[in-house]
Amino acid sequence: MKPFYINNLPAYYRLFPKLSKREIEILSMSCAGLDRNEIAIELNISVHTVNNHFNNAVTKYELKSLCKLKALFYFVINESRANSADGLSE
Repeated sequence: MKPFYINNLPAYYRLFPKLSKREIEILSMSCAGLDRNEIAIELNISVHTVNNHFNNAVTKYELKSLCKLKALFYFVINESRANSADGLSE
């Protein structure tokens, strides 16, 4: 498995101020196609901890599912890239 990096973490903090660094990492990895087991291995944490981070992030945005959080994440990131003011342009 290739190492996973977030290129511009401060920009993600601006877009998702409610999320911790670890929640942003885990959500980004999930949106990039890694499953919970792969995320746990990559970050050297348990799958239970990955699930806790997902649940905390969903709760912070008052959503009902991880699917809805991932949709929000994609939407906000794509809007930011379209506007390219937050430094997330490709």
